[in-house]
Amino acid sequence: MRRSKMTYLIGVDCGGTHIVGQTWTTAPEHLVQSVTGGPGNVVLDYSAAVTNLTTVLDQLTAAIPASQIGLILIGIAGIETAGRADQVQKTITQRYHANTQVISDAKLALLNGLAGADGALVIAGTGSVVYGRQAGKFLRVGGWGYVLGDEGSAYDISKRALKLVLTQTDNGQTSQLTAPLLAQLKVTDVAAAVQKFYAQDRQTNAQLAQLIAKLAEQQNSEAITVLVTSAQALAQQVVTLYQRFAESRPQRVALSGSVLKHNRLVRDTLTTTVHQSIPTIAFNDITTNNAHAVIYWHRWTQEEINS
Repeated sequence: MRRSKMTYLIGVDCGGTHIVGQTWTTAPEHLVQSVTGGPGNVVLDYSAAVTNLTTVLDQLTAAIPASQIGLILIGIAGIETAGRADQVQKTITQRYHANTQVISDAKLALLNGLAGADGALVIAGTGSVVYGRQAGKFLRVGGWGYVLGDEGSAYDISKRALKLVLTQTDNGQTSQLTAPLLAQLKVTDVAAAVQKFYAQDRQTNAQLAQLIAKLAEQQNSEAITVLVTSAQALAQQVVTLYQRFAESRPQRVALSGSVLKHNRLVRDTLTTTVHQSIPTIAFNDITTNNAHAVIYWHRWTQEEINS
């Protein structure tokens, strides 16, 4: 009896700080290899991101004949903004002679977090966004960047904290957050704090959220207010997306990102606020790397064929 060849699926999560690529088999489901590489944000540096991506893929495909690669699924940070998904897909297809699909890293997380089922995904890290999928249709709420949105993110928390300090200063008062923030920013007055905040990059400013979280743990009432109001704003975006779903609405919401993973107050406020409007929602954390999403890709493609 002739033995069928093994088919391998390759999933790649290209994030802003690093790339994770994984090779999987499906019968049985088994992780064959996992490789980590450099940054993969095509908006910040397209050529470097593609170089890092191919470096990871070279290692994953080295021992696999192209005929046994069933799919390369790549989720890339910033790909929707850059508008270069087709270019990346063509480059990878030509290099590895395998079926290649390129989507955003958020959609990759949505696919992985819900195991290919319909529902929503909330990401809150340095930035934030709410994604949803129902019957092959994608929905998005928020995620409009640190200037216009990103509610519930680390940057949003930092910005709200400094704005609270400024409001108190304008009222001739001193906020509970003034001294800790000035110390963290290594400045001596509020005006200098504003100047430094504008001069620093987004990632550095977002790190101030860690200070606010620590102060909240110490029962600083203003720090608690900042975290709660930020989480409530993000929760409202979840409710907005849910209201856009058609009947029957999916009930699962996956949670991802450093803020939701490490800040219990933000996470609990988010889930409690959403449950006040939609008590039937079930939340779950993403516990595997999103490269694992390649296992579930067939569910999405099958739905598209049948729709």
